Amino acid sequence: MMQMVTIKKPVNRQAAVAARALAAKRVKAAATRKRRRIKQTLDRFIVVAIGTNASGTPKATTGWTASLRAGTTTVTADFDEFGVVRFPTITTLTTVAYLLTLRDENGATIRSFNVPSDREFFVARF
Repeated sequence: MMQMVTIKKPVNRQAAVAARALAAKRVKAAATRKRRRIKQTLDRFIVVAIGTNASGTPKATTGWTASLRAGTTTVTADFDEFGVVRFPTITTLTTVAYLLTLRDENGATIRSFNVPSDREFFVARF
């Protein structure tokens, strides 16, 4: 019967200790590294008015206006024919919550929405 013999190689203890220390240093460096979240700032806030149908087609908004109110400040802008209104004086991400009011070509209020803060755009579905 044949017996298995295990041959041990000599261990360079200094190299093994150095490798462990390097691995520990890498783990510690990775643990302390923080990920930065990139916040994008755009130069205008955009609202899109779409229908509630399954295809989500834009509303016919020629002559419509929209106003955003935060506290005592109100900003008004006109819709284009594609259901989009741009507020060039409001940068994003927004820092406050707004009340969005949509008005038709006669000035009658169609719908109001609460727009939360930290938004780049808002989709008004109605």
